[in-house]
Amino acid sequence: MARPLQSLSALGRVRLPGLAVGDGMVAGGKDGTGRVGLVVAGLGGLGSSVIAGILAARAHLVHPFGSLAEACGAAAGALSPLRAQAPLAELGDFALGAFELHDDDAYRAALRANLVSRSLLEELRPDLRKVRAMSGARQAPTRRHLADALAEDLRGFLAHHHCTRGVLVCTLPGPPAAQARTAGFSAGDVLAALDESADWVTPGLVYAAAAAEAGFAFVAAGRDFSLCSPGIADLFAERGLPIAGAALLGPDVLLREALANVLAAEGLQLTGTASLSTRAEEHGARLWGGPDRTSEMALGCGWAGAPFEVSIELRGQVALHLAARAVDASLLVDLAARAGRAGAQEWMGALFAAPLANRSPREAEPPLTLAERRARLLSELPSLARSAAREAA
Repeated sequence: MARPLQSLSALGRVRLPGLAVGDGMVAGGKDGTGRVGLVVAGLGGLGSSVIAGILAARAHLVHPFGSLAEACGAAAGALSPLRAQAPLAELGDFALGAFELHDDDAYRAALRANLVSRSLLEELRPDLRKVRAMSGARQAPTRRHLADALAEDLRGFLAHHHCTRGVLVCTLPGPPAAQARTAGFSAGDVLAALDESADWVTPGLVYAAAAAEAGFAFVAAGRDFSLCSPGIADLFAERGLPIAGAALLGPDVLLREALANVLAAEGLQLTGTASLSTRAEEHGARLWGGPDRTSEMALGCGWAGAPFEVSIELRGQVALHLAARAVDASLLVDLAARAGRAGAQEWMGALFAAPLANRSPREAEPPLTLAERRARLLSELPSLARSAAREAA
């Protein structure tokens, strides 16, 4: 079940790698990877929860449950943390920043989002206040000029915090998938669209161009399917930078596959599925304090045509689940950058609803199940670890 960040009062004090108890930050990872600038575009529920969760985990106020990289489940058969299989950056290596349209800081943003417990936010208040948003709103002749201005801010952020590299996590949504338009099939098409300030250029695309210009790896965490164009991946490939996305994957896909596996294990034929998702921000559940709800129902056919129905319901704040995935994506795309990878990181598709690709739609591979995508991610880690070690040598 997805649940809010938990206090360590019942879990015991946890020591995270690379941090001594009481440390707020360390100078660099134990593998000599150095400081990493992690900048979140958009201080909404997802962006503020990413920052608050990282600060809480490295201050030892919570255990980073929900993160595949940091702390997988403790149940029998659960996967070990991805950190045990590859030299990921430490949470203490992150220098945290943000972009927002108005003057804001991570503390005020987290209070507005009302996802992380108020008592935890009060403990983190001094550190959250220090994460002041850079302005994402400014006058510019074209969107290309705006991207250049944002890139200058990103370069200044790295210099100010003495970071060796950076990751930009864009949480901003785009138009619905059915209405999304692509920016073309080459980097030149993308830059031409920015120069012309085309009306279908989304804020996410502007931030992606800024990240590529500033030398940042990029995570398309928001549901902006305009970023799925091969031209975006091509832009990052030309700059020698990795990009991953788009749209972080919610728990509904995992639940759906779990139901199908349950029926298959019992020799039942899956004949139909239904999904019911209630999001607080979409249906006004904040008025009555109800959690997000994701329900998956499957209908199976058994002996003599007898129907069987199985359902799973998950309640909790889905934005916190997505925040953990955003941290996972940031750590993995940073590892890809250290390993010298560039362009779309297709192996990270297990984290996203619409994985990016370095090919045109006609050349795309058939869709994989979530289990197959996770297996692909795990199989890629040893190669990335070796490449990162060679690059660091």
